[in-house]
Amino acid sequence: MLLSGGFNLGLFSKGDNRQKHQEQAREFLFDSEELEDTYGLLVDFVAFTSHRILFVDRSLLSKSRSVVVSIPYGKIEEIAIEKTGMFSFSNNIEIATKKETHALNFMKGSDVMGFYRKLSERICR
Repeated sequence: MLLSGGFNLGLFSKGDNRQKHQEQAREFLFDSEELEDTYGLLVDFVAFTSHRILFVDRSLLSKSRSVVVSIPYGKIEEIAIEKTGMFSFSNNIEIATKKETHALNFMKGSDVMGFYRKLSERICR
């Protein structure tokens, strides 16, 4: 699904855009689906819903085009987080499905471990 306009690059904005991300994510929900949480990425956001994970995949080269990716929890085969030091983790998480691997680059200061734990719990049930 290609979209044009309407999304701001998180890379150039300051502060938490959670309310804006929640409003944008609600546009893609179906009737019985509930929005649970959102996390800021370097470019746009990722959202947990009652049925799936949604994120906006936009090329840094194109401000007018973005793809909204929807992955049902049951289709996620593997998630990875890179450990960068003895006690620190990177701001990157990879989500693998049979079709492809998606890299999510979180904003500095995001609760990456919280996201990782929440997604791990969802796919390991």
